[in-house]
Amino acid sequence: MDTVPEPEHEKIEGSERPLNLKTTLVCDYARYECVITRMEFKPTLMYAQRTHKFAIKNTSLINLNFNFKITNPDTGLLDAGAYSIFPKKGSIAPGCDDNFLVKFAPTEIEANFARLIGANFLDLDPENPPLEIACDGVAERPVIHFELPPSTYRERKEKDMTPVDSKFKIIEFESLGTSIKNTRRFMAVNPTG
Repeated sequence: MDTVPEPEHEKIEGSERPLNLKTTLVCDYARYECVITRMEFKPTLMYAQRTHKFAIKNTSLINLNFNFKITNPDTGLLDAGAYSIFPKKGSIAPGCDDNFLVKFAPTEIEANFARLIGANFLDLDPENPPLEIACDGVAERPVIHFELPPSTYRERKEKDMTPVDSKFKIIEFESLGTSIKNTRRFMAVNPTG
């Protein structure tokens, strides 16, 4: 072990005093608990998204440092496709758990959306298997896609009225009086051939 040299200093006579220094050390392998091993996403329209939440618990005495990767199980190559995960990397304190969000957002119709989400844990216990979550989803092509700004109408009106079906898109207008022309512009995409 190399000793770091003392910085330059002047010693003042009579200023020396003993000082007790307390240290602690925790030595452990990283271990985790996660009940999710597979995620099946319902059929999702192109340009729309579905999310799935899961938790990982750190059961070790040290920080659980993680980094996720998404691979194609057929090729073994890094290929997230229509999937993303948040947070992608970070750390979970000992005895705590953290929530993760996997998003499936297809922009094209593919025959195979199967992907494998793997977590790289630093100093993982050899007896604790690596975390792998199999994901699969189906994309559907809409006749037309409307690019609309997000709306919180469903959440705000949920208590007052019957829920609005998620297949309906909501456009909100704000009017500043009567006999006033209100216009809202949005993009429409033809995703068909």
